[in-house]
Amino acid sequence: MPATTDATPAALPTGTWHIDPLHSSVGFVARHLGFVRVRGRFSDVEGTVHITDPAGNSSAEVRVATATVDTGVPVRDQHLRSPEFFDSASHPVMEFHGHAVRREAGHWSMDGDLTIAGTTRPVTLVGEFLGEDIFPFTGGRRLGFTGRARVDRREFGVSGLPPLPGATIFVGAEVDIELDISMVEHDVRPFAEQILGRSLAL
Repeated sequence: MPATTDATPAALPTGTWHIDPLHSSVGFVARHLGFVRVRGRFSDVEGTVHITDPAGNSSAEVRVATATVDTGVPVRDQHLRSPEFFDSASHPVMEFHGHAVRREAGHWSMDGDLTIAGTTRPVTLVGEFLGEDIFPFTGGRRLGFTGRARVDRREFGVSGLPPLPGATIFVGAEVDIELDISMVEHDVRPFAEQILGRSLAL
């Protein structure tokens, strides 16, 4: 089956799809001192997406291991795991439960509930359906999606550091979430753990 770039409602293949952690990325962009963009990602993600016909009834359940945060600076990553941010010891998992999918203005939107550090707030993901194709090594179908959302970390009780004297902000309140998601028809966690040489944190 050739890949498709026609992201119309009819192009969404129905069924239950599993996130492939080896080919998916859950990232974020925060701002340091209000203007410098700092990027990070989480290395462990799992979940399922249920695509229905009509697509408006589709849903998603996604889990991210907060302790796997990686910004490329170990000291900063350890701080992000602390109670001032994700509090990974007490809240090891960040979750998104999506519903109410709709097509608008050339993109897809999914309303859902995002839980960080024990606090749940409504969030809307906006993204694109990248297409469907056959993965040549397994013969199984594979889908690709992107997604993005902007959240205010303070709404989740993620306070971070207070502003320093003379500085307006140390870590920006608004954080951009960026998703690149690959999905297949079967659970690939055992295979992913074999490739990674470790158990996934979830």
